[in-house]
Amino acid sequence: MASYILDKAYAAADDDGIGACRVVVQGDNPGEAKLPTEANAGAILGVSVHSQPLRGANIAVRKAGIARVLAAAPIRVGEPVNIADTSGRVKEVDEDTGAKVNCLGFAETAADNENDLVEVFIALHERTI
Repeated sequence: MASYILDKAYAAADDDGIGACRVVVQGDNPGEAKLPTEANAGAILGVSVHSQPLRGANIAVRKAGIARVLAAAPIRVGEPVNIADTSGRVKEVDEDTGAKVNCLGFAETAADNENDLVEVFIALHERTI
């Protein structure tokens, strides 16, 4: 069975680098990736495939396919997920009615606890609750 993925290299824009399995967003300059500055951040690039401790060094970002991501709370299979915090972890979409949500995709596996790894089918989109 074939697996289709798309990884792209970006320069890590955070002073302390970027950990593995984190959602990253567009950096301040073209070709840069950084951790989000808030929950439900926009300009999502994808998920870091590995850790990169050095600012300016390359980090692979999964833009399409299935990626392992750190969960900020329990997540059920099939639920849409978005950015939970500035660490780049994910949570089930739970914003208030009328809110615009920047979704990363859908959980393929469950997370029972905070900091569990969950597999997410990347399907970047915006939705209004």
